[in-house]
Amino acid sequence: MSRWLNNPVAIGASTREIVVGARVPWLIRLRRPAPASASVPAVEPASVAIPEEYCCTEAGLLDALRAALAATPATADAITEADVGAQRAAAPIPAASAQKRSACMVLDDFWGNHAILRGDFRTLRARELEEIVLAHFADTYGIAGESLIVRFSVQRGGRALFASAMSRALHDSIHDVSTAEQVDISRLRLGLPEMLNRIDASAVSDEGLLLFVADELMQAVMVEQHRWVAYDAQRLFPGDAADASRLAELAEQLFERSATRANLKHEDCKLYLVGAGTELEPFEARFAAAVQLAPAAHASRAHRLMECAQ
Repeated sequence: MSRWLNNPVAIGASTREIVVGARVPWLIRLRRPAPASASVPAVEPASVAIPEEYCCTEAGLLDALRAALAATPATADAITEADVGAQRAAAPIPAASAQKRSACMVLDDFWGNHAILRGDFRTLRARELEEIVLAHFADTYGIAGESLIVRFSVQRGGRALFASAMSRALHDSIHDVSTAEQVDISRLRLGLPEMLNRIDASAVSDEGLLLFVADELMQAVMVEQHRWVAYDAQRLFPGDAADASRLAELAEQLFERSATRANLKHEDCKLYLVGAGTELEPFEARFAAAVQLAPAAHASRAHRLMECAQ
């Protein structure tokens, strides 16, 4: 029987890959110092690639998730793209033969939307805030509010609201797939809020631009007085993510759309690159300075999302 069968798991879902790894409870992580060598070998995460023709599609995401959850650490490395399609016809594990595992899952931001709204939110109730958020996403993207699941938090001072939205249909489909594989996803989130919460505030000046680069999406969060005050995103196309000069050009455009003061110039703004490993010189030529924050431990976006889920 797999050592993962009864253990909580962490799931990272990018547009091209699903990674499932063991999730260690936070109290144990605090107490255990992560020795260089352990008596029990580490269990490698299960990784399933989404076939190229199904990348950036919900069908590809769900098939890969089904395959990854059905896999054990011992067989994960042998999974190929062909296995993803084969999972469609695979019989579910009988309830009597498996126990339900709990899981936390973090999705690539390609699968949702974010916004930072400005106003006076100090006296509004949660229901009123939800109505504002739903109205914003409905007006911006032309989609019905009832088709979305939203999450939001009022920023310190009550003058800005960070909001995220995900398709309700995708949310429910992910839970249906996990339930069929005897996994209970107790926490399902998009990646950006998780990454923002992991940034060391002391490493960022009171004003700057945080830049997050993934395969298909680049996101910018403007920081003023250590608060998140504006958000914008730019779709990336094949080759963009590996081209530092192109990314620096797009970062300048994101800055122009995100700056909240007319007199704030990109030449005076410090840029913080989060997670993505790329050349800093093209960014330094356009901004006051460029700093690499939280360098990626893994080249794989899905692995980094899985680590956020842990």
